[in-house]
Amino acid sequence: MPFLFVPLLVAAWMLGVVVVAHASHYFLTIVESSATAYTRNLPWKGRPFREWIRDGVDWPDDLFIDYFAKMFYFAYIIGIWAGPAFLLGRFLFGTSPWATVVTGAAFWFFFPIGLLSSLASQSRWTPFWSGVIVAFFQRPAKTFFFYLLSAPVLSVIFLTFDLILIHTSKTTVAWAIALAPVAVLAFFIYARLIGRLGLIVSFTRPEQDEIAPRRKKRKRPKKMLHAYDPEARQFGPKEEIHDDPPAFAQPSDLASIQTPEGELTGYGVDYDGTRAIPEGVKPARIIHTFDDEDQTPITVAPPVSVAGTDRERIAAEMAIPSERELSFYRHERPTEPGNPFGSESILFLFDPKTIEPWLRLTLGLVLMALLQRALDAMRPE
Repeated sequence: MPFLFVPLLVAAWMLGVVVVAHASHYFLTIVESSATAYTRNLPWKGRPFREWIRDGVDWPDDLFIDYFAKMFYFAYIIGIWAGPAFLLGRFLFGTSPWATVVTGAAFWFFFPIGLLSSLASQSRWTPFWSGVIVAFFQRPAKTFFFYLLSAPVLSVIFLTFDLILIHTSKTTVAWAIALAPVAVLAFFIYARLIGRLGLIVSFTRPEQDEIAPRRKKRKRPKKMLHAYDPEARQFGPKEEIHDDPPAFAQPSDLASIQTPEGELTGYGVDYDGTRAIPEGVKPARIIHTFDDEDQTPITVAPPVSVAGTDRERIAAEMAIPSERELSFYRHERPTEPGNPFGSESILFLFDPKTIEPWLRLTLGLVLMALLQRALDAMRPE
């Protein structure tokens, strides 16, 4: 059995890294898309059901190598808050079951603060930013509803992942396969709730005024440096100033220069641009013709008449953009939603673009559960 145990252990670790990388990418993508006010029509007036379910997540086309960078970042944010939460539970209750409850409660309270602090700060590695706490106090009701809704969702995540991957002896293989899609759905919904809380935080931050372009300072003309005359004990210009500067003259009016090749004179320069430019002799245009060439000139056919067709109506409709399209190009700040944790916190799961990541992560979780149970069966007593 050892010759099977080691390869399965290596496969479990490799599959685990791939699944965690995908989970980190999906979680952060949902959070960032849900916290952006310009990805949806925020007034929410008269939106049909199709538009509601299409209000999903903007999944980027990142390379697989980028998933690992997000995995390390996501592990950093989780570890920096899960570690103190675990120590707090151990310090208060030791090995009692209440230590697990305190650890989960501390993580439930502090993890959104740490993640939103990291996303709102200038550096992604900032674990805490006081502006998030200030934003929570500015929106106490919405913050309370977030924690009220996220508590059961996070409990489902902890319970399902514990039964699927940690305490595997308490569930059968069939139950593990059945709980995998539930765990992924709760994972996505929790990311959506944190993103909606980030959306509320973005509305509490004051808008940054547009920075006016700085005026360029005019360069002052440099003053002429003066030299010191020790005899007169005063400063004066270095260059000699002529009393009667020479009058403007063309080079052709000046005296000629004697050279070994003969006398050279200058030529007049047209400073006013009044002289006509002499044109050279243009070469004659040569047109090559062939015996079998058609000399008939090419004519352009007249445009097709679209009068009385639907093309005019369709063109007129396309020229007028819809309200949703205009919302993407408006520069004014959209209004804050009254209920950010409404039904769209779940309806985004019905988006076809969201179903594919859900199936991928579910399949990876099922394979990890199967490998974990195979390792438990072959583990020596």
